[in-house]
Amino acid sequence: MNHILEFKKYNFCDGCQYFEMDLSKSYMYPAYENPIYSLVYKQTVEELEFISPKEYIYKIALGFGNLSYDDALLPVSDKLVNKYAEDMKNGDKFPIGYYTDGSSAQEGRHRALALMKLGVEIMPVIKRTNVSKKYIQLEVELIKDFTREELNNYYISKGYNGITDLDWRELQSYLKYPERY
Repeated sequence: MNHILEFKKYNFCDGCQYFEMDLSKSYMYPAYENPIYSLVYKQTVEELEFISPKEYIYKIALGFGNLSYDDALLPVSDKLVNKYAEDMKNGDKFPIGYYTDGSSAQEGRHRALALMKLGVEIMPVIKRTNVSKKYIQLEVELIKDFTREELNNYYISKGYNGITDLDWRELQSYLKYPERY
């Protein structure tokens, strides 16, 4: 069982009940389907975090050039927040929001505020990080001698869906032609 299901099982995340926790069902999280391709080719890592809705707002405020909490909420529609809160109470599942570390790319303010209305303390969120070539080199050094099965299990243990043929080919290409990256 991967750690996403374990968190849900033990009710660590009181907001998880309002989200589609199977990340493979969403086009928004390509790294969960292709973690190595995302790392090597897209130079991006995605990690599932469990934080408070208020902390999420603070994180995206930083990404918008260190805005204040209140300024980060200026474009938010109260009507939509109320609708989301009502839909959540009625059992609708929403895609997990995300933020990009050090960037304004984000999605999820309305969901976070709806959760606050419902008294939720912890919500799931995807943290995207754009990584350096040095980071990629270090990660590849760690996994380069794994068999395909070991590599698949390694990524499953990290909460991903495992690896695909695309991931395996991308790793082999990187190992053979690192100067192309």
